Amino acid sequence: IFEKRPTKIKNYGIWLRYQSRTGYHNMYKEYRDTTLNGAVEQMYDEMASRHRVRFSCIQIIKTSIVPAKLCKRENTKQFHDSKIKFPLIYKKLRPPTRKLKTTFKASRPNLF
Repeated sequence: IFEKRPTKIKNYGIWLRYQSRTGYHNMYKEYRDTTLNGAVEQMYDEMASRHRVRFSCIQIIKTSIVPAKLCKRENTKQFHDSKIKFPLIYKKLRPPTRKLKTTFKASRPNLF
């Protein structure tokens, strides 16, 4: 599928029907991705992990790009804040020059 802007993140809504051990179920899922193919791949991965549904048992009924104000799922809404910040988990201080680099240090690293 050719995407007009594959670098822009969009909200995708996917309506699907799948077969489980007990019968058929209809479902609506929302994903944030840059392409529709990426969102569908996320859906297949999630259905396989959470519901143990194989690829062949899933039928995609409809897909669409969902505007931020019409998103239903809390998992996609949490990224709509314009002031969202993410912590730097592993910030490692490096020596100012390569000449001051040593293989072993006398003290433990401070990883913040």
